[in-house]
Amino acid sequence: MNNLTIILIITVLLSVLFTYLSLITKKTAFQIVNEMDFGWTMARAFECYDSNIKIDNPNDQITLWGNPVPTKEIFIKLKKYGFKTIRFPVTWMHFMDEPGKVDSKWMSRVKQIVDWIMNYNMYCILNIHHDGSTNNWLTKGETAKEKFIFLWQQIAEEFKAYDEHLIFECMNDIVYSGDYNYTLLFLFNQGFVDIVRSSGGYNKDRLLILSGANKNIDLICSSDYKIPIDPSNKIAISIHYYIPVYFTVEKDDDPWYSINENGEKEITVPMTKWGNKNDYNEMFSIFRKLKETFIDKGIPIVITETGVFTEQKKEIESIREYLFFAFSMSASYKGLMTCLLDESNRENGDMNYFDRSNYKWFDEKIGENFKKIKRRNFIKPTDYYISSNKETVTDLAIGGTINLKIGKKKVLKVIFNVEILTNQLWSVGFGISSKDKAGVGFGIKIGGLEGKRQYDGSYTFTYDVSDQDINEIVEIQKWWGQNETIINYLTVEFNQSYTIFNYESYKSDLKLFE
Repeated sequence: MNNLTIILIITVLLSVLFTYLSLITKKTAFQIVNEMDFGWTMARAFECYDSNIKIDNPNDQITLWGNPVPTKEIFIKLKKYGFKTIRFPVTWMHFMDEPGKVDSKWMSRVKQIVDWIMNYNMYCILNIHHDGSTNNWLTKGETAKEKFIFLWQQIAEEFKAYDEHLIFECMNDIVYSGDYNYTLLFLFNQGFVDIVRSSGGYNKDRLLILSGANKNIDLICSSDYKIPIDPSNKIAISIHYYIPVYFTVEKDDDPWYSINENGEKEITVPMTKWGNKNDYNEMFSIFRKLKETFIDKGIPIVITETGVFTEQKKEIESIREYLFFAFSMSASYKGLMTCLLDESNRENGDMNYFDRSNYKWFDEKIGENFKKIKRRNFIKPTDYYISSNKETVTDLAIGGTINLKIGKKKVLKVIFNVEILTNQLWSVGFGISSKDKAGVGFGIKIGGLEGKRQYDGSYTFTYDVSDQDINEIVEIQKWWGQNETIINYLTVEFNQSYTIFNYESYKSDLKLFE
């Protein structure tokens, strides 16, 4: 056997060995999402846009909404607080020609940020962002697909030599008019997967994050939401978590309103506090729903945005508690990670956490909480799961009502306790309110105390509603005796057991933990 033959044999064996090693060391989508841990979404920088002006210089776009040009020190500091992932939103429209060709000076600036993030061994999520905002080019339906594919073709080509720490996110919220178009969303998601996978290099096996249905959790968890075919089986779903919206994103200085059937304006009162039993159970239930819909079926979840408006009248203690529980929930699940949306500018932004000019947290307690989660120094909410066919709530809502969110569960009985506080006979009355399947509200008058004069005392009512079409919420209202009556608790009994969150035990242990 001559030397040439030996060299050829060794070359073939080494090739087989390297192929085998690459296969056995290749990370799954779940493994990568778990390694991403928790992240920071750099808002109001590269994703800024203004459809009414022409922008020629990259820095003019980057600083358009009031933030300084990002520096590498931002990522150095955030990594010390435990962040392993930077979500990098980019709006491309100001540096694209009509067919979609990206200006090289913009691509170079995008590449610079990606390089900084990856040089610190952090994961980077790169996306198409406000190109899909109202009336921008990506909202034009199927006619925008060719340009969309061409854009991703350029991005994929530019970064195909980058390893698995670079992750592509298909697109951010896309604003379509009318009913949500699942068929169109699938068309774009599938086109995204196909063009990236066919572009070679690391793109063949890169983690790809699919766009959800406007990041609306109910729309995403619908059977109408279709997962595209991916030969590499390496995809995740993008979701935004801003629930309840009345706490997270409704403004006190510009509250929402609706017009009732009488043509009158009805103002919604923004929430300033978060952290009662209803709030915790709602978050628990939604994370549970995401787990059952996707994670249990082998598809990881990336919550690409969560946060609370910091410049409104939201109590800082509630903001801290909301974020700590949300990121604790996320850290409790395998195959799920969450990114904090940060606009970082208290003069121009709504959600502001980390000061990019001084590299400090506006509220250091929030930063310290992320350090706790980094050290796994938190109480896992998943340890507080219990099974029950009843749920009880004691927190009064505005106007002295009390309610419990029940989703689609079948209600058998409604039980509530009231306290009458008066030195004389007094007329009191109550009602059960809910919604039917069409979303129409209705009320059920409660007997017993209704319209009757009663003395001081505690009264408990059990009401059979098994023949009623109740869903979404059960609410007990005081119809008479407003000031003289207190509702102590509401219990709802269901037709089967459900996994719920043990709020009382968790809150008790949380106090000891802090």
